[in-house]
Parts: sequence; structure tokens; C-alpha cells
Amino acid sequence: MKDMTKASNPFYLAFFLLVVCGVSTLVMAYTAVKTEEPIRISQAKETADSLKMILPPFDNDPSADAIDLTSPDGEPVKLYTAKNGGIVVGYAAEASASGFGGKVAGLVSFKADGTVDTVIVKSGHAETPGIGTKVTDRTARRTITDVVKGRKPDPSKLPANEALDSYSGKKPGADKWTKDEVHFVSGATFSSTAVRDLVWYASTAVRDYLASQAESKEAN
Repeated sequence: MKDMTKASNPFYLAFFLLVVCGVSTLVMAYTAVKTEEPIRISQAKETADSLKMILPPFDNDPSADAIDLTSPDGEPVKLYTAKNGGIVVGYAAEASASGFGGKVAGLVSFKADGTVDTVIVKSGHAETPGIGTKVTDRTARRTITDVVKGRKPDPSKLPANEALDSYSGKKPGADKWTKDEVHFVSGATFSSTAVRDLVWYASTAVRDYLASQAESKEAN
């Protein structure tokens, strides 16, 4: 009779690998379940904090009133409506696009006529530090004078970002904005394109939504 306990036995090896794979799968599934809720809560808090930074003062819960839209390109967009005293004071839309390191998600706020106001890229992206992050991140910078005088960045104000701020005041036309119309960071074409695309998806979806709302009011 063959010794089934020998590591060289193919049946033993197959059984051992099956057990290892099974245990690994269970551990991964358990970890995913345990971390899913904390991640969801963290993402919801980031969205809520970001909306407060890019929208006028509001007294409703934009996340509770959020609706799902689809851009003309077929990309999903989530629309947040800010209200104060029951009156709409602003809109924000969340969209994503493919960057160098994967998906890049962002929030774009709009004025009442659909003009882009402020753009924020959400955390969790994997763009290259020091290159792609020049496009995606709003990092507060302190001068030597600031350090000497002990001046700290104002947490209530968004740090400037040339790439993100280049969309402020723009409205979507027939075609996506080109490198001559918005700021692309040299050496970070993928990240720059991702930001351009997500702002485009968000702005075109909001444009069409506002147009449909206007048509409905006229019809009534």
C-alpha cells in the first residue's frame, strides 16, 4: 500500500493545496466582510466633508437626496443637490475615469447654470506620487516666511491646484476640452486625461439634467 502521507504523493499535494486555497478564501471573505462597513462609512464621510468644501452653505443632506445619472458617454454620474431653506443653492456631481494607476474619482461642483465651479479628486487613487498627484491632489504649501511666522494653512479653504482649478468657469461644449483649454501636467498625461474625462462626464450629465428639468417646468 502506498504511503499517502508522503509529500511527493500527488493526491496528498492536491488535497493540501485544496485545503490551503479553501482557508485562504475564507480568510479573504471574512476580511472583506469585516472591512466593508468601515470603508463605506469612511467614504461617506469624505464625500460629506468634500461637499461642504465645494458647495454653498446648505441645510439638507445632499447624499440622502442623491440621484444616479448617466453621461452622454454612458458613464455613471451621481448628482448631489444642495438646498437651503428648500431652495436649490448648488449642485455637485461625482464621476470617475481611468488614470495611470486605475480609477480616479472626483467631485465637481456647479453653479446654477451648469458652469463648473470647483473640482476635487477623492482619495484612494493610485496615481504616481510627485507626478500624477500634481494633477489630483490639493496640497497646502507653506513658504519659509509661513514657517518662520508660524502661519498654518486655513483648513476651511481648499489649497490651489493649477490643473484642477483650470476647469473653474467652464461649461461643456460639443467636444472634450483640449490641452490648450485646460491644464495638463507635463509627464502626467494619464492623470491629466483622467481628471479631464471625469469633469467632462460630470458636467455633461449635469448639463443634460438641468436641460431636462427646464423642459419639465416649461411643459407644466
